[in-house]
Amino acid sequence: MTDKELADIISLISKRTGIIPRESHKSGIKNYIEKREKEIKLNGLDYYNYVCLNKEEMDNLLNNATVNETYFFREEAQFLLLKSKILPDLHSKLALNPLRIWSAAASSGEEIYSLYLLAASLGIKTECTATDINTTVLSKCEAGKYKSNSVKAVDGSKFHFLLTPYMNNDKEVTLPHEITSKIDRRQLNLSKNDSIFPRNIHLVFIRNVFVYFTVEMRKIILQKIVDESLAPGGYLFLSMNEIATIDASILPKGLEKISDGNVFYFHKKG
Repeated sequence: MTDKELADIISLISKRTGIIPRESHKSGIKNYIEKREKEIKLNGLDYYNYVCLNKEEMDNLLNNATVNETYFFREEAQFLLLKSKILPDLHSKLALNPLRIWSAAASSGEEIYSLYLLAASLGIKTECTATDINTTVLSKCEAGKYKSNSVKAVDGSKFHFLLTPYMNNDKEVTLPHEITSKIDRRQLNLSKNDSIFPRNIHLVFIRNVFVYFTVEMRKIILQKIVDESLAPGGYLFLSMNEIATIDASILPKGLEKISDGNVFYFHKKG
């Protein structure tokens, strides 16, 4: 594969997903394409034209072009704040109504299950939604079965007791149907204008995805979350390393940036 051919496919991926792959990620995409070229019949086409004409292959390409590293209770400090302040605050305002949670870049599901298990441990009824552009990881989320690398020795360890009932001796986690059935899962492309975002959400987690978007795309997605998804008084969490990428120039009106100790988050006024 030439540099020009790879650049064209990277451009196609960015156009379809809004994601700008890093240099280190591009080599993985190249290796995947070269492998696929040996596995499939291109019928005289180059891979770029073949994938444009074949929806299933396009889905496979996009699934393999997205980064899906995650684990349970990632960035523990955020979950400590949720436990001590955010979830009790929302629960008191909602009374007996369910708290609606959306994991907007859910990957294989460790994040949404972490949020569900934490809320359940506090006696809070929830309605949880997990979305991702990658259908392969959504299937893994539905299965609810995780290898030991989804449980880190340090980060998140204060909440591992919530996983203990579902963990074997090898630290592998298998969540029962009574838990996996509580999560509404669907494919969603955050970068598409016609994508329908979940409505009236009280807590949105959209972590470790903005680093792959342009500044303009971050601005568009944030505005759409505020306009269409986040309920008045709702909270929005990004990953800790993404906070600095959200400055006043792209922060939507009505969304305030708040710090609590070393944890930053966003709150919709009203």
